[in-house]
Formats: sequence, structure tokens, C-alpha cells
Amino acid sequence: MLRSPQTLLRYGQTAALTQLQQLRFLNVHEYQGAELMSKFGINVPPGKPAFSLDDVKKAAEAMKDENNQVVLKSQIYAGGRGLGKFTNGLQGGVHICTVDRALDLAKQMLGQTLVTKQTGPAGKPVNTLYIAKKMKLKREMYFAILLDRKTAGPVMIGCSEGGTSIEDLAEKFPEKIIKIPVDIRTGITDEQAMQMAKGLAVTGDVNAAAQQIKNLYKLFASCDCTMVEVNPLAEDAAGNLIAADAKLGFDDNAAYRQKEIFALKDESQIDPRWLNRVMWYCRSFVA
Repeated sequence: MLRSPQTLLRYGQTAALTQLQQLRFLNVHEYQGAELMSKFGINVPPGKPAFSLDDVKKAAEAMKDENNQVVLKSQIYAGGRGLGKFTNGLQGGVHICTVDRALDLAKQMLGQTLVTKQTGPAGKPVNTLYIAKKMKLKREMYFAILLDRKTAGPVMIGCSEGGTSIEDLAEKFPEKIIKIPVDIRTGITDEQAMQMAKGLAVTGDVNAAAQQIKNLYKLFASCDCTMVEVNPLAEDAAGNLIAADAKLGFDDNAAYRQKEIFALKDESQIDPRWLNRVMWYCRSFVA
């Protein structure tokens, strides 16, 4: 999940150290991340989690737009859901559909296994669906806050283009990539937030956009995040910034401070064989 931003920053890692570093990241589902971001004043699309078919029916009715459509999103600890395929043959882990069609699709998604480029051939179980309102977005951008080894602190990365992988963006639009290191001791400044907002070429209220950037950094710092990646960070018809899809990572070393967040861990998404392999690396590294 973290490979794309780290490739951009050119982190050099051996296989063993990669496993060790990944052990430090707690991930949460998209719907959990959206709930957390909204607490920090970050604009997110309205949505409701569904754990059963009855939940799907109620959530779809609540989230439908004027065309009676909603967005169904499989909740797994991996990207590439839209192009993934369920082991039962259903193509796609994300669907835009009518309320009536939502229930039929949910029957083929809940309790099933979704395989994407990031899950490996075994796939991941889909125990939760996120029923989101279909948003009218006019443009997409990329934004992330990561830990940068070179500066020993956070770095904000932005691009006025978005909606695809950061590798593709860096290859196609290298001149549009913005990187702004942030001093962990002082935090983000008004000037840095404005620099990022202008670099993203927002078409709406640039001051409101800068505030959204500051809110994202506040989330990063307050919750001991190792990564906040918003792709796409989008604009709606009114020019408001919307965190349309986000990946959040948290430092395992901060579990004692962030008990509510770490209680969100979904054990069904973690392969016990992977954990055993990482623990072997840990023992080998310490030894």
C-alpha cells in the first residue's frame, strides 16, 4: 500500500527492512478513515458502512442521489479495488449502481473474497461495504503527508493532477509534483498551507483550501500517522476540496496513546503467515 509514495521519495530498503517498516503501520478501512477525518474538519463524501444486507438496504436509501444511484465500495486493506475481481466471478470491488441493483451486488460482495493487484492471489475477505453518496466532482488532485527519512520529519506531497497512482503522476507530470518539508517541532505554517493550495491549482476559495490542508496535517500530527494519502483530493462544483478517497497509516509505537484508533484494527485483513514472517525478520534483525 505504501510503495507508491515511497517510490516517489526514493526510499532504499532491503526486503527485510521493508517488512520491519511495514510492521509499524496500522491501517484502517476507508469508512473508518472518513469518520476520523470528519472529526478534524476535513470534507469527506457522505457514506455509511454496511455489515449485512439489511444494512445495505437502509444505507442505500439514505445515500441515494436524485438519479437513485449510490456507490458501493468493498472495504479491504488493499488498493486497486475498482479493477479487482471476486473469486466468485464478480468483476470490480467498487460499483456505481441504482438502489435496487445495490442489494443484488451486495449479495455477491459481502462475505466474499476480492483479489486485486495489491492483495496477492489469495485476496482479502470483504466483510464490510461502504455505501457512499455519488459525488459530482469537477477535477481530481493528489495529496499526501509522509514521513521523510531525509528530513527526519513529515513532507507534504501534492500534484494538481490525480486519480491515478503516484508513479504515473510523477512520470507524466514531474513538473507538477510539489514537495514541502514540515518542521515537526513547529508544525505546518500558514505560508506552507497556502503554497500547497496554490500548487494544487485550486479553482475555489484558496483560503478555505489552505485550511483543509492544515486540517489534514493536524490529523497527521495528532493521531501519530505515518501516512495520510488522499487520492483523489477533489473539487466539487462549488470549488470545495473533498477527500474523495484516502489511505491512513498509524505508527504501532503510538498504540498506547491512540487506543481508540487501534481498536479499529480488522484482524480478518491480516494474514497470520505474513505476521509470522515479519516476526521472524524482527528476531533475526535484533539478533
